[in-house]
Amino acid sequence: MKARRLHPAIFAVALTLNGASAIAQTTFTFTQLGPPGSISTEADDINSQGQIIGFFFDEAGRQHGWLFQNGSFTQIDFPGASATRTVNINNSSVITGSFLDAAGVQHGLVGPADHLTRFDVPGSTSTNGEGINDPGTLVGSFTDAAGQIHAFVKRRETFTTFDFPGGHNTIPVAINNRDEIVGLFTDAAGITHAFTLRRGIFTQLDFPGSTSSEAFGINALGFVVGSFTDADGNGHGFFDQRGVFSSLDFPGAASTDGNGINALGIIVGDYFDHAGVEHGYIATH
Repeated sequence: MKARRLHPAIFAVALTLNGASAIAQTTFTFTQLGPPGSISTEADDINSQGQIIGFFFDEAGRQHGWLFQNGSFTQIDFPGASATRTVNINNSSVITGSFLDAAGVQHGLVGPADHLTRFDVPGSTSTNGEGINDPGTLVGSFTDAAGQIHAFVKRRETFTTFDFPGGHNTIPVAINNRDEIVGLFTDAAGITHAFTLRRGIFTQLDFPGSTSSEAFGINALGFVVGSFTDADGNGHGFFDQRGVFSSLDFPGAASTDGNGINALGIIVGDYFDHAGVEHGYIATH
């Protein structure tokens, strides 16, 4: 496999901050979701067929992936792995995520649930798969030999790496079929922001009035879900319809994240209860 790095000048002049944004009052209906035997669960993505992917920790503290379809859960474990994290699924039921090998090294994974394969960014010390679209283009992050985190796009066997201009710890989390990418980065002051990458243009994306933000999912219409922290330090999910934001809050939760959204606008995510336990959910509106 070959790796190449995008020329930073391409993006240095193609950077915008999100402009005027509006906040809408959207009513969501939430349903808790989690596999049997879980003590901590994330629901991370949903495709157009309604298949949901995520991961959980069992009572022994081991991490496994899971797939929810036709009303039932299937546990997913990469062969020989000590931990498996599955986080994104396309409309052909191809999954991506990561796993830890017996030595504790993290690798990317991709494939259908019953035939996962490994991939690694060349020269990396760890690789993390995050998103996959229907043509099979992958996005994720990797750690280089100096311990720095960077983003990658993988098309067939070619890796392209990049960073948000002026930022570090860039992590792309999802990609749609128009090759629009969302994720997060850290600025020079150490603050985390969400970003979008559309047609070569990076845009910082922040929920109005937030102190930090992260984008985790994007659907075919370009609608984005993620999470943000408000001025009081409370965590909320968000739903962004091209600059019109709605807050996502599971009823009674201590904090909520929006993780994935399909073409129908169905959202999946996770929330923490006041005992600190993480649960998955489905939200419709």
